[in-house]
Amino acid sequence: MHKLPPTSLYRLQMLAQTGPRFYQVSVYMRRLETLGLVIATGRTDPAADSVEYSITDAGQAELVERYGAAAPSRKPVES
Repeated sequence: MHKLPPTSLYRLQMLAQTGPRFYQVSVYMRRLETLGLVIATGRTDPAADSVEYSITDAGQAELVERYGAAAPSRKPVES
């Protein structure tokens, strides 16, 4: 289990629940990428200066290790 700030944990949870999302490149996202918990999909939004990221299997395992069975699933919740 990695020592991660609350903002990074929140982003991991959001990626696990909703699928790939756009985030501005920041120190937090670069750290998650360096640890192999997220991966850039290659899509960008130059107007918002953001990159699309998705959670990796290692990122999902991090959430399961941290939260156990209460970890968010990979599949988005259908309304």
